[in-house]
Amino acid sequence: MRDQMDLKHVQPGPHGRSREENLLDDPLQALKEDPGTLPDEAHEQRIAWWREARLGLFIHWGPYALPAGEWNGEEIQASYSEHIMLRARIPVQEYEEMAERFNPTAFDAGHWVRTAKRAGLKYIIFTAKHHDGFAMYDSKVSDYSIVKHTPFGRDPLRELEEACRVEGIVLGIYYSHAMDWHDPDSQGNTWDYPDNIGAYDEVGSWIQDESKRTRFEHYLHRKSLPQVRELLTEYGKVGLMWFDCGGKLTREQGELFFNTVHALQQQCLVNSRVWKSPLGDYANTSDNQLETWTIRQDWENIITLNDSWGYKKSDSSWKRPVSIIRQMIDVVSKNGNLVINVGPTATGEWDPVSEEILLEVGEWLNINGDSIYGAGASPTAKPSWGRCTLKGQTLYLHLFDVPADRQVVVPGLLSRVKRVYPLAGGADLAFKRLGNEDLIVLLDDRRLPADGKPVVLAVEYAGPVTGNPVRLLHSGDGEAETYELSVFDSEINGSTLRYDTGKKNRDNLLDWIHEQDYAFWRIRTSGPCSFVASLDYGCGDEGGGSIRLEASGHPLLSDVHPTGGAYEFQPFELGVLYFPEAGEYRLELHAERITGTYLMQPRKLLLKPLHAAI
Repeated sequence: MRDQMDLKHVQPGPHGRSREENLLDDPLQALKEDPGTLPDEAHEQRIAWWREARLGLFIHWGPYALPAGEWNGEEIQASYSEHIMLRARIPVQEYEEMAERFNPTAFDAGHWVRTAKRAGLKYIIFTAKHHDGFAMYDSKVSDYSIVKHTPFGRDPLRELEEACRVEGIVLGIYYSHAMDWHDPDSQGNTWDYPDNIGAYDEVGSWIQDESKRTRFEHYLHRKSLPQVRELLTEYGKVGLMWFDCGGKLTREQGELFFNTVHALQQQCLVNSRVWKSPLGDYANTSDNQLETWTIRQDWENIITLNDSWGYKKSDSSWKRPVSIIRQMIDVVSKNGNLVINVGPTATGEWDPVSEEILLEVGEWLNINGDSIYGAGASPTAKPSWGRCTLKGQTLYLHLFDVPADRQVVVPGLLSRVKRVYPLAGGADLAFKRLGNEDLIVLLDDRRLPADGKPVVLAVEYAGPVTGNPVRLLHSGDGEAETYELSVFDSEINGSTLRYDTGKKNRDNLLDWIHEQDYAFWRIRTSGPCSFVASLDYGCGDEGGGSIRLEASGHPLLSDVHPTGGAYEFQPFELGVLYFPEAGEYRLELHAERITGTYLMQPRKLLLKPLHAAI
């Protein structure tokens, strides 16, 4: 995984983003431009189990669990503990001496795999070698391993492979192929090896340097590729190889790894970070990306239970089970997979909080798993109350928020409904049509869970499910909520305007520096209606100008107001939008003029029905 460097080593960008965040942790821009090639038959065969599984477990474990985020008695200011060697600039010899004390005698592969199974997770991705270069398996290529370098002397990957086979869990292997801070010819370690390629150097900065290029190629063929080969020949059937930092390779180097994997195990999947999309059997989001969009047909979102991937003793920023469940649903509703990470301790145990969170997620899946496993995107529109997933001829309604009038409007549903019922059990629910394109499900007076976990309703159909994907703004008598139109749901046009990373507090548009650039949403109304429109955005001292929000020929103009920073978001009311009749519209957000180095960074458009705003 990737992290931000200490600020003293970083030159921030004009909008507050650090240089290396843009370089190493923003792989999606190319994906939006190049959706990849059409899948072939071999790809369809090897991806089938993955589409059914939908949920996986990441395990980040290595000698970095010993310092657990601290070095020489001080906490290292880095989100990710597995980056401690880089962030604290620990010499190879000192890191080796620390790793010699790694003795996780409480490690129990069977318990790990059984816990993952109870949590409803269908595949496991284990870190065979992270950027520190330490092999967490019995490598014949290098003695720098848990088997030969520590008193533990056992092969945890071998034991996990056996436990996964017993429990019916697919084994995946993480391998850092581009980055190795222990190796004198690889990338990243410039404190021991000053002539190395730097951790944040772009390919273009070294590809013409014969010494750096030659030594890096030597590392790839001497250590990286041979270790990949032994992982794929010594550990049985491997479901997927998960590579990292592939953007630091040339395309030819990435293709070499991709082809090597398929030559050894044709059914083994390879993620896009082997280089970057369109290479790979499926695409990856950024690390811990909370706001996601559909990248291509097969894609994967990866999150931690707190902030760090490896175990960090001071990291108590735990995500709530309900938040993880909601993200899981959101990802599957966009045809993606979700992988949840745990970072075991130096003793080989999981933090009790990690286990508790995962098992609570598993309890929800025991009841509602039919709406996740093998499910995918729905042809209907994104609803205001939650998300929809589809499997076969059943549409699953995931209620994040229950409407006050207990009438659930299912937008853009064209197919004939047979029945609607709670997935957790209970009597069928009544429903009725709202025009030709929408459905209303009438919730009865049964009490709903107070823990905030989504309620799931199953809607069965007589035939294939068809729908209209355009977002519905419905202002019926019982609807008083404010509609939120995220910029990640918008389409953007322009030479520089783009989506931010989607991470926490990074769910905005970025680089609005040209007046001709714009964003728009496609929306639909069920009848004449009016909304009070507000725009939530951030604007620092260098931003400024004016904006125009336009729909049905009625523009709303507003000056951009400073918010104290590009990532200090505030909502500002723009005026009233009126839609004269039922139909489809485009909501367009334009730059009327730009007076600063950028306009502002919009996050979401808020539309409150006028009758509710009075």
